[in-house]
Amino acid sequence: MNNLEERDHRRVKQRIRPMLGFKRFDNAAVTISGIELAEKIKKGQFKTGKLGGCDATMAELWHAALAA
Repeated sequence: MNNLEERDHRRVKQRIRPMLGFKRFDNAAVTISGIELAEKIKKGQFKTGKLGGCDATMAELWHAALAA
């Protein structure tokens, strides 16, 4: 179980480790949410809804998620 969690958080750790930290909690929350969203899109866990399923590109999915 622990190994699965570490694997899921690998991308977040890779992004945040080189940074010195966040001055505001809001900035940290937005950054981590974006990383999590990108991972969900890559894994196919993001509901595409009106975009026509798997035919949508990564950019289209990203813009749809930000517009929601």
